[in-house]
Amino acid sequence: MRAGATIAEAATAPGGALVLPVETDSTQCDYAVWRGGPSGVHVMIDSGRIARVEVDSTSVATAAGARVGDSEERIMRLYRGRVSVTPHEYEGGHYLTVGAVGDSTVAIVFETVKGRVTRYRAGRRPEVEYVEGCS
Repeated sequence: MRAGATIAEAATAPGGALVLPVETDSTQCDYAVWRGGPSGVHVMIDSGRIARVEVDSTSVATAAGARVGDSEERIMRLYRGRVSVTPHEYEGGHYLTVGAVGDSTVAIVFETVKGRVTRYRAGRRPEVEYVEGCS
C-alpha cells in the first residue's frame, strides 16, 4: 500500500480491498477498513487518496525491520542520520520522524513512551505528522 494511491489503486494491493465508511465523501479525511489486512493497521484516506498507514501492532514491521516495542535507540540505529526527535504532545515521550531518502514529501513517525515505540505511522506530509489523525 503506497501513500498517495487512490482507493481504486489500493484495491489491487495484496491483502484485500479498502472500504470507506458509507457517509464519507471523496473530499473528506476518514479511515478506511482494510478487508483482509493485518490486525492493528489503520489506513487514513484524505481527498480520495491514501494519506498514511498507522500501525499499533507488534506484528507489522517497516521495511527496515522497525516495529512497535522497539527502543528509541534501535530506531536511531536503523535510520541513522535521518531521525529528528520532538517531544510527544500528550504522553511525555517523543516523536521520532524519519525522512525518506530523496523524497521530502513522505516520512515515518514513531511515537514513543518511556523509550519504547508504542505506534508508528508512515505516509505523505503533512498528514503523517497530524497528531490527532483526521481531527
